[in-house]
Amino acid sequence: MQIAAPTWLEIDHDAIVHNTRYVLEITKKPLMAVVKANAYGHDSVAVSRTVLKAGASHLAVARFNEALELRDAGITAPILVLGMVTPQEVDAALGLNISLTMFSKESAELYAQRAAAAGKMVDVHMKIDTGLGRIGVFAEDAASLGTYAQSLGGINIVGVFTHLSIVEDDAHDPLTDMQMDRLETAAAGLDAVGIHPQWVHCSNSASLISHPRSRYDLVRAGAILLGINPFYYKDIPTELRRAMTWKTSLMSCREMPEGWGIGYVGRYRAKKNELVGTLAMGYGDGFLRLPGNEVLIRGKRVKIIGTECLDMCMVHLDEPLPMGEEVVVVGCQGGEEITVEDLATRWNMTFSSIASTVSRRVPRIPV
Repeated sequence: MQIAAPTWLEIDHDAIVHNTRYVLEITKKPLMAVVKANAYGHDSVAVSRTVLKAGASHLAVARFNEALELRDAGITAPILVLGMVTPQEVDAALGLNISLTMFSKESAELYAQRAAAAGKMVDVHMKIDTGLGRIGVFAEDAASLGTYAQSLGGINIVGVFTHLSIVEDDAHDPLTDMQMDRLETAAAGLDAVGIHPQWVHCSNSASLISHPRSRYDLVRAGAILLGINPFYYKDIPTELRRAMTWKTSLMSCREMPEGWGIGYVGRYRAKKNELVGTLAMGYGDGFLRLPGNEVLIRGKRVKIIGTECLDMCMVHLDEPLPMGEEVVVVGCQGGEEITVEDLATRWNMTFSSIASTVSRRVPRIPV
């Protein structure tokens, strides 16, 4: 049962549908929607259902428990787990149409061992490290890993992929084309030894727009589906619609005695006849305790004063306001807007990480 709460995220699923269809239209490729980290904080189950209805054909997550959550919710689309899995998770993945990432001989041996024990096949996507330096095999080693994996038995190589390193920050850095060259070298090496994965993929939200070459057999996209700017060097594309609005409520409004301490340690002292409002939100909700924070109240930017608490924070007010007054943390109010990018810049975070930091105790309300 959904009960109204004093702090909440509104998720515009019509915007997600619009953005999903935009990606499908410009790429003309099957779409693997990346819904890791609770769909970047937007509610992975709800977002997955929306993007699949809008035309996405595959899903990707970072952890196996994220895939299992989707399966438990009745979602049957193919899912790729992008990160590491334990032996018990491999056992659980078998038979659930969940593909795993093969990034080393050790991972291949684990998958083959568990598949043999269950008498089943495990679908894998081979990860190529083309320049990010996290996990994966180098392009020149792809064929030998593929041959080795097939010799073990129980492994079906259905995809080969990489992850681009710099395209969000610089559209012209030569590393991006170099990474795609390396991926193509890996795919050609697999082809030469008789391994023909169905899917070659490497795009992210930025490259599927800026580098059409990166689209290959299917495109991976996450942030762009949620209306988060995929670029750090230019404004959000006008074709995208933002999906998230973060709101909270005014708990109280009081005139404070001059010099009264506001917040822990009393770093802020009330001025004469100052009106101080308390908001039903704190760093326990994901509103980080950092300088320069502000919110929107009645269409005006209002600065946080004092030190943010776990569950509350305080603001200076110019006029008395009632309990329950709506406050916008991210989104539009009147003629003003605080964007995800504004908050990310203030907190020195990536654009796509903002909603991910919002606590799960904050309900996500589809609108």
